[in-house]
Amino acid sequence: MNRNTTIILLCLLTSFTACKKDKDPIFIIAPSEGVEKVTFNGLAGTETGSTAANSVYLDLSGEKSTVVLRSGWDLGFYSGTDFKVILNNTTSGAVKVLSKTDLSSVTAEDTIGLTLAVSQMNPQPSDLEYFDDLDGDLKKTAIPAISAIDANNPVIILNRGVGGTAPRPWIKLRIIRNGNGYRVQYANILETNYKSIEVSKNPDYHFQFISFENGIVQVEPDKSQWDLVWTYSVFKANFGWGVVPYNFSDIIGVNYLSGVKVKEAVYADGATANAAYSSFNKDSLTNYTLVEGRWTIGSSWRSTMPAIGAKPDRFYIIKDPNDNYYKFKALSMGVGTDGGTRGKPEFKYALIK
Repeated sequence: MNRNTTIILLCLLTSFTACKKDKDPIFIIAPSEGVEKVTFNGLAGTETGSTAANSVYLDLSGEKSTVVLRSGWDLGFYSGTDFKVILNNTTSGAVKVLSKTDLSSVTAEDTIGLTLAVSQMNPQPSDLEYFDDLDGDLKKTAIPAISAIDANNPVIILNRGVGGTAPRPWIKLRIIRNGNGYRVQYANILETNYKSIEVSKNPDYHFQFISFENGIVQVEPDKSQWDLVWTYSVFKANFGWGVVPYNFSDIIGVNYLSGVKVKEAVYADGATANAAYSSFNKDSLTNYTLVEGRWTIGSSWRSTMPAIGAKPDRFYIIKDPNDNYYKFKALSMGVGTDGGTRGKPEFKYALIK
C-alpha cells in the first residue's frame, strides 16, 4: 500500500468516525403513561393518619414518589438570584424577628409572651406575621431577605414546630451571606456559644435545606422532577374574624415555582366524573384554562367534614414542568366509606393523549 493510498484511507476512516460521532443517538425518556393506583406512604411509624409524619413528592412523568420526614428539615435556602430563606410549613415552623444582631445577647427573656404556634382552637389574624406567606410568595417570607451588609441581618427566634413528633427545642439564629451562598449561625436559646452551617446554592433545585441536627439534608427533588407534594401543613382559613393560619392534614401543594399548572374538573357525581376521566383527551384541553398557584389542589380533593373522604366527583388536569399534561384523580384517603387508610392516600393518573 503506497503512502497516498494510506492517507486516503485514514481520511475516510476519520470522516466516517466523525460522522458516526455526529449521529450518535440522543436518548429521550418518554413520559410515563400513568398508573392505575399509586399509594403515598405518609406514615413513618405509629402516628395517626391525620398527623402523618411524612411528606410525599410525586413526579408524574417520571412515575416516582419521594418520601421525606416532615421533621427532617428546618429551613430552606433559595437557590435563585435572591437571598431568601423559607420556614418549614409542614411542621408549622414560626419565627420572631428581633431588633438584636448579637446572638449571645438573646436569652430566655426574649421568648416571654411568644407562642409562635398555630392555635387550632383560637387562631388569630395577628399570628400570620410569624409564618411565611402561605401562598408561597417569596417576596413575603417571615425571615427578611438576607442582606449583603452583615450588620443588617437580625437575630431570629425559631419555633421549629412538630412533625408527627413531640415539640422540639427553640433555636436562636442569624443568617448572613457567604459569597453566593449563606452562613447560618445558631444556638439553643440558653446557649452563649453558637455553631454554624454553610449553605451553597444549587441551580438544579429551588432550595437547599438544613436540619439543626443533621446539617445539610435532601428534601425536594430536582426542581424539574416533581409536580405535587402531599403533606400536613400550616395553611389558612377564615372562621369569620379574618384570615388566620390553620393546620391542615392531607393537603396537596404543587411545584408552582417550576410553573406547574392545574385545573379542577368537577362533575355532578362520581359516575359522571369517572366517565369524563376515562374519555378526557388532548381535544378536551381546549375547554380548560390551567392556572398557577401553590395550592391549586390544596384540600379541595377531600372532605373530612362531612366525612366523604376522597371526593369522587372530580379530578385534576395538570401541566408539568416539561409541558406534559396529566389527569389526576383521588381514589381514597381513609375517611368515611372511601375504603382507604388515613395517612396512605391512593390516587391514579394518566398522560393526556
